[in-house]
Amino acid sequence: MNAQDNVHIVREVFAAWNSHDVEGFVKRLDTKTVWESDVFPEPFAGHQGARQFFKLYVTAFPDLHLDVEQILAAGDSHVVVRWRSTGTHLGPLADILATGRKTSLHGCNVIEVKQGRVVHAWVYFDNAQLLRQIGALPAR
Repeated sequence: MNAQDNVHIVREVFAAWNSHDVEGFVKRLDTKTVWESDVFPEPFAGHQGARQFFKLYVTAFPDLHLDVEQILAAGDSHVVVRWRSTGTHLGPLADILATGRKTSLHGCNVIEVKQGRVVHAWVYFDNAQLLRQIGALPAR
């Protein structure tokens, strides 16, 4: 696959997030996919782990939307995405009950694509900022 094919696959992944289509998301992933973030102590592995990662956020933010602000192909297997998310905290986020507060933050994903499937994703965002916005941490 070429770099533009990989960009297309990653755009489909973000479209699945925006339509809250967990199975549409999973079908673009390798069966051994790994999703990790410094927010979590362990990566989410395989289709079941990816579903868990996905559902965690769309349950907490049922109106979650990710705007792709920039997308870059890096070599023949990596895509870097700079995004902005918005959502309203209307469901539990781990052990934090819904607050009804609106959120908006920026993040970045580095996504590895091989043979038309996402094999690894590294997700970076300011979790402290998210927790401040929902009232789980004090404002600065």
